[in-house]
Amino acid sequence: MSRIEQAKSYAGQELETIFFRPMLSGPDAEKLGIRVMYNMPVPTVLHFWKREGDILQKYTAAGWNGGKPASKFQKTIRLAKVKAEAGYSAEDYFNMVYELITNRSEVNLDDLSGTELEAAETKLFREAIAESIRATMWLGDTQRDGELDTFDGFLKQIAADLGDGEEAVPGFRMPESENSGWAELVLRQLWNDAPRALRAVRPEGNLVFLVTSDVYAGYEEALDDMPLESAFLARQQGREGLMFRGIPVVDVQLSGYLERQKEMSRSFALLTDRRNLALAVNTSDFPGTEVRMWYNPDLMENRQRAVFMAGCDYLLPELVAFAFGSAELACDTKGVTATGGELSVELLSGRSLVAGVKAAGLDAEGNPAGEPVALTESDGIYTGTVAGEGIVRVQVSVEYVNGEVQKVTA
Repeated sequence: MSRIEQAKSYAGQELETIFFRPMLSGPDAEKLGIRVMYNMPVPTVLHFWKREGDILQKYTAAGWNGGKPASKFQKTIRLAKVKAEAGYSAEDYFNMVYELITNRSEVNLDDLSGTELEAAETKLFREAIAESIRATMWLGDTQRDGELDTFDGFLKQIAADLGDGEEAVPGFRMPESENSGWAELVLRQLWNDAPRALRAVRPEGNLVFLVTSDVYAGYEEALDDMPLESAFLARQQGREGLMFRGIPVVDVQLSGYLERQKEMSRSFALLTDRRNLALAVNTSDFPGTEVRMWYNPDLMENRQRAVFMAGCDYLLPELVAFAFGSAELACDTKGVTATGGELSVELLSGRSLVAGVKAAGLDAEGNPAGEPVALTESDGIYTGTVAGEGIVRVQVSVEYVNGEVQKVTA
C-alpha cells in the first residue's frame, strides 16, 4: 500500500469535539498568552468588566437605594470566513501520516486500525491550521495580497491606534540591539510607560510581555551575564520560561513571518493583560463549515480542506503598552550630486508605523546643505529631489506615527 484513499469528513458536533476544540483549549491555547473564544455567539463580543469604586450603600429610614448596573467595556470582533486547504502527493502524504503512527512504540504498520489512521491525518491537518491561525492573528492584513490576508491581526490594529491621546495606544521605538542590556531596557520602559489602568490590574495575575525572539534572547543574555550562581546554573541547564518583575515574558515566535512582511518592524514587544487580546474561532454559526480529507485519483494527490470563521481584536488601549523596532531602509542616492538631485528610499520593514519620510543634503562637516524635503510615497518607496550647495551626504528622517524621528545618513 502506497497511498491513503479513505475519505474523512467532520461536521456538526464532531467538528467541534474532535477537530477544533482540542487545539483551541488546554495548554497549547494558554501558551498563546491571550484569550481564545471558541464558538461564542455571533457577533462575538469581547468584554472587560470595569473594576468598580465604592459599591457599599448606607441604610436609611427609606431603606436601600437601587444599585446601578456594573460598568463594562465591549468590542465586537469581526469574524471572517476562511478556508484552509492543502494538497500533497499521494506518496508524500502516505509517508508523513504513517511516520506519525509508526513512531509510537505500541503501534506497527501491520496492525493499523482506521481510528489510528484517522487520528494521524487529523493531527497533521490540525497542526497546520493552528499555525496559520496563530500567525494571522498577529500579522494578518486584509489589504495584503497573498500570505496572512484572511483577517486583520493584532499588530495592524495596535499600529493604527498608536499615539499620545487618551484613546491611543502608548508606544516607543526600541534602542538599537547593539546596546548593552537593550532588551531589559525595553521591558523596563514598557512597565514604566504603562498606563495607570494597566499597572492597576497587575495583582490579578494576567499581565504578560509578548515579544519577538530577538527581545527574548536579548533578555536571556542579560540574565546570563549576572554574577550569580543561579544565573550560572541557568546558563547551563536552560530556563523553562522568563519573567520580568514577576510578569511572564512570552516569545511569540514570528521571526520567519516578519522577515517576509514589510508592514511591521522586525522586532516588537507588548505589555498587556491576557484578557485584553482575544482570538475568536467559530464553526457552528454559518452554513458550509466542515473539515474534509480525501484522495483525488486523477491528480494522485491527497487533499485536506477546512471552512470556518475566525477573527481577533484587542479591547482597551489603556491596557496596552507597545514597543517597536526601527524601520529598515534602503537608500538610493546615485542621482544626488553636490547641488542636489533625485533620491529614493525603500522601507524594507515597518511601513505601517511610518507617518512620513524627509530628506536633506549634508555638507562635508555634517551641517545642513539645504532645506529638508518631504518625500512622496508609492507602495513603500519614497522619492523626492533634494537641493543645496556642497552636498556630500544625504540625511533621511523617518517620522513614526507616535511622533518619534529616526535619522539615517546615506
